[in-house]
Amino acid sequence: MTTHRNHVAVLPIALALVAAACGSADDRETQQQESFTEHMHGHLVHVRAIKASVIGGDLDATREHAVWLSEHDEPPGMPEAWSPYVKEMRQYAATAAAARNLETVAIAISEIARTCGECHRANGANLQFDADRRPPADAQDLTTQMRRHLWAADRMWEGLLRPSDEAWVSGTDILADVHLTAALIGGEPAARARVGDLVQQARALGEQGGRTGPGPERSVLYGKFLSLCADCHTLTGGGPGG
Repeated sequence: MTTHRNHVAVLPIALALVAAACGSADDRETQQQESFTEHMHGHLVHVRAIKASVIGGDLDATREHAVWLSEHDEPPGMPEAWSPYVKEMRQYAATAAAARNLETVAIAISEIARTCGECHRANGANLQFDADRRPPADAQDLTTQMRRHLWAADRMWEGLLRPSDEAWVSGTDILADVHLTAALIGGEPAARARVGDLVQQARALGEQGGRTGPGPERSVLYGKFLSLCADCHTLTGGGPGG
């Protein structure tokens, strides 16, 4: 009888230990998932910072973020299916970190956006973008047309990163229809011919982009577009912070 009572007494303790172990495992998994989600948000912060620095014409500002993306350790909890995309992203980030010109960084950050977008699509990740209302088309002043230009750039970026065909097409349609001219933008007279050429190239990329399907063709086109923005802002002293 004593042995039986001991067995009965031990059973609840054993069950409690098993429950505690299961609870600890669940807690660890939840913590890993939360850590991974937070880490991926960190990826996006660095990616956006590189893009903004390219647009602003600041090569030096891109390096710190590119180095982080290429060298940092991934946290526990990253799904195995994400690994090939992360590896590819790191390769493009290493290219950006070693780049000696903004054109190379522009292409690399566009490829990073495409790679991230392909990972999001393959693994069911849903990024949310807060898109502003499409700017009006009737006003021909510089502020309105630059708002349209920026809106187009943001929608094309969303088209790569989310990814979204609808966002990409909306962006390229507007880009092809932005009514900017060198005279409207201003800047040094000696640079106006070059500025006018960059504006026309950007509109041509918008027309081409509307006919471009998902994949590397879009990221290459967006890289060229970012490079044009960097050149124009360098010539005119415009762009972010300008």
